[in-house]
Amino acid sequence: MKKLELLLEYLGLKLLMLFIGLMPWGMALKFGEWLGVLLSKILKKRFNRTCRDIKKAFPNKTEKEVYQIALESWRNIGRIVAETVQAYYMPVSKLKTKAEIRNGEDSIKNSAKGLGGILHIGHFVNWEVFGMLAGIQYEKMSFVAKPQSNPYVDKLVNKVRMKYGSKMISAYNPFFACFRALKKGYMIGILSDQSVHSSKIYMNFLNRPAEVAPLTAMLALKMQVPVYPVRMYRENGKIIAEIGKTLWPPKTPYSHDVLLSFTATLQKYYEEWIYAAPQTWLWGHNRWKREDESRKEMQKQAAAAACATQPAKEVKEAKEGGKDA
Repeated sequence: MKKLELLLEYLGLKLLMLFIGLMPWGMALKFGEWLGVLLSKILKKRFNRTCRDIKKAFPNKTEKEVYQIALESWRNIGRIVAETVQAYYMPVSKLKTKAEIRNGEDSIKNSAKGLGGILHIGHFVNWEVFGMLAGIQYEKMSFVAKPQSNPYVDKLVNKVRMKYGSKMISAYNPFFACFRALKKGYMIGILSDQSVHSSKIYMNFLNRPAEVAPLTAMLALKMQVPVYPVRMYRENGKIIAEIGKTLWPPKTPYSHDVLLSFTATLQKYYEEWIYAAPQTWLWGHNRWKREDESRKEMQKQAAAAACATQPAKEVKEAKEGGKDA
């Protein structure tokens, strides 16, 4: 019975893809946006949580403004589906009229030299279409992604993602697979998410305690490879992936404090992009699932840091006291 349910789910997705693929581009996007609104009605509890999270991040916004941001974010979920399906079926020449990568010269040059690097992307606008563009742009391209629970759906989704040669790395224990790929000169796309139970990195995100994935920072620090922040937005209906200034990790001995600091630097990019255009981010994920746990862990970290600096402070005070004597 379970296998039949999985097959039916796969067939439903396959039919939806074929249906969207037959539509003209504009009609497909309208259908996708309608689909996103429909999902917001069906998944009412999740949509309401979206509104609460936005209100906490933007306390000065009115309820109406918060609702509009939430609704646009959910519309974008449906639009992502439509754009991704359309992109999968269209030729490269047409895809490049619908989406483009800007300011990627340094990353392309370094990639051509065989120097691995990390594309720091987030759940903005349409990260899936960006993945297709990156597969075209970079000779060696991999993405870290969480496998779908349905194996048939997982195979189909990966087929779409790997159309232009990108390889997929499972988000379950990805470190060593990423390590090997970087050594071979691959560019790796990583969405450094929040609420990652295995991360054990805690910090404020949009002024709320959260558990943050440290994979990008950890790989960059240990391998001394560049990180390329990728901001995504739409311009005149076109998907734009703008690669920011190359970010090199600090050349300091690896430690938890250094990891924490560099992870915080990377998270600030997300915060800036969200504050600039909150409707373009995927608020549907529960980013603060373990907020209480994260708050307690941050308090422990602060206490441990205070204890670590206390002996040095006491020594300094003792020396100064001796001088006075």
